[in-house]
Amino acid sequence: MSFCLKILGSGSAVPIFGRHHTSQALTVNNNTYLIDCGEGTQLQLSKFNIKKERITAIFISHLHGDHYLGLMGLLSSMHLLGRSKPLSLVGPLGLKEILTLQLKHSSTVLNYDIEFLEVSELSKVFENK
Repeated sequence: MSFCLKILGSGSAVPIFGRHHTSQALTVNNNTYLIDCGEGTQLQLSKFNIKKERITAIFISHLHGDHYLGLMGLLSSMHLLGRSKPLSLVGPLGLKEILTLQLKHSSTVLNYDIEFLEVSELSKVFENK
């Protein structure tokens, strides 16, 4: 089994030189999972040669901006790059509302489906082989 964790960002609310907003890419057996998606995540994905189309699921830990404000841009880029396979998005209550509102007001209809799983408490949210 191959396993690789790349720390794309480890800064908090205010980035400093060399430390971006929080985001981690976990790759297990050619499946890439993104954990949080702060601003600048797309640039960090490019820097570490992590392909956006390989992202299977995105997990947002909580709704502080430094953990999710890069998400709308990433979802839009995936759309523009022609993504067609569904994307799982796991996060706290309210995340779906935030993204749906942004998509509505930008008149964006994504090429792919988002499978939302909103959770309100700490529990197992994902499992696969």
